[in-house]
Amino acid sequence: MKEAEDTLTVIVFRGARANPWRLKIRKVFVKHGLIWGLALLLIQAGIVTHYVYQWNQLSELEDIKKELSTSRSKTGTFSTEVDGMKKRMLALETLNRKLQTMFGLDPDDIQGLSSGVAGQGGEEFPYEAVSGDGVASTTGPGQDVSRDQAASPGIVSMGRKITEIKSGLNWLGQQSKVESRILDELSAVAQKKAVQWASTPSIWPVKGSITSRFGPRVSPFTGKKALHAGLDIGARRGTEIRAPGSGKVVVAAYDGRMGKFIRIDHGYEIETTYGHLSKILVKYGDRVHRGDLIGLVGSTGKFSTGPHLHYQVAVNDKVVDPIHYILD
Repeated sequence: MKEAEDTLTVIVFRGARANPWRLKIRKVFVKHGLIWGLALLLIQAGIVTHYVYQWNQLSELEDIKKELSTSRSKTGTFSTEVDGMKKRMLALETLNRKLQTMFGLDPDDIQGLSSGVAGQGGEEFPYEAVSGDGVASTTGPGQDVSRDQAASPGIVSMGRKITEIKSGLNWLGQQSKVESRILDELSAVAQKKAVQWASTPSIWPVKGSITSRFGPRVSPFTGKKALHAGLDIGARRGTEIRAPGSGKVVVAAYDGRMGKFIRIDHGYEIETTYGHLSKILVKYGDRVHRGDLIGLVGSTGKFSTGPHLHYQVAVNDKVVDPIHYILD
């Protein structure tokens, strides 16, 4: 009776006439068999799950490789653009230095104000020899390298390129501030110089031949040696007289010796005078520019032997040779 309780009988019918097979199996074997079967099933399910996971990992790795390749390409392109910007910045720096020299500025003064370049020094190691925590490695030829470096040279290379790009961008940022300040300084100086150049006498006030130069001469009126304070330019009566530079009319009047005459203050301690005019075409306080019509040639006043323009230039209240202020 106990044996019947510990066993299971399996009856297999082989047909209507054949005797059936009877197979007795102990329950303990069935129990162990179910346990092992369930264990094998779980192991197989784990293997399948791991295979699926690894397959997904490989798929993700391929995607990462593609993204890495794309990023490397974009990084290379951006690095090239940064290098081009650095070359253009260096060209701008060279041009700015030349302009500073032309404008009479000291490049070191402006550069020192904003360059922000501090002294550097100390022992150095190759970039690859520096670990992630900033400690230099002593690894040399023939020695082991880290597994990460050996396993991912592409990532290390791109990391180095990104570091170079960051360094280049930092330099461009600092240098752009320097050049911007220099350009502001040059702009202010250029504006000042432009006004000064526009005001400085530089053209013939009238076209004609020189009949008497600046300097010592025998006076045609007294017969004695005297200083001729200007330049006499012979021209027909009524010939137009043009302002040789921008300025303000400070005198437009008649003088017994100079006749009808005009005086223009050009600023920067420069004044010009035009004597013996037949007609004055400006008045006191007028602003004139280079080339503006201001009067007509004549022979008015006691100290004139015929139609001409007496042209006079004074700097700091001292007369100078007007020929030095005629460029054309």
